Formats: sequence, C-alpha cells, structure tokens
Amino acid sequence: MEIIESKSTNLSKRIDSKKREMIELGLKYGLTDSRTIRCSQQLDSLLNMQTSMKKLYLVGLVVGMN
Repeated sequence: MEIIESKSTNLSKRIDSKKREMIELGLKYGLTDSRTIRCSQQLDSLLNMQTSMKKLYLVGLVVGMN
C-alpha cells in the first residue's frame, strides 16, 4: 500500500505543478495558444492517470474484502 500512496502523492504534486504552469501560460499567452493547449493536454493525461489509479485502488480494496 505504501508504494501506491507514494505514487499517488507524487502524481498529486505533478498535477498541482501542471495546473500552476497552465494558469501561468494561459495568463501570459492566452487560452488558445498552442503552449497552453499542450499543457492542458498534459494535465488531462495526469488526471486520467490519477483516475485510473483510484479505480485500481478501489478494485483492490473490493477484491481484498473477499
């Protein structure tokens, strides 16, 4: 479980960092600039990873209950 928690914490930090980066890019270059869009897509990927990890964690909890 510690490995999962460590990866989750690291991923959360990466997500927070990417959010800040995207805000800065959006303010500096605008929301439709390719740099902002690319950063947004990277953030989407990180959020999708987080969602997948949560689903796997929950499945593991359910399986572990049997």
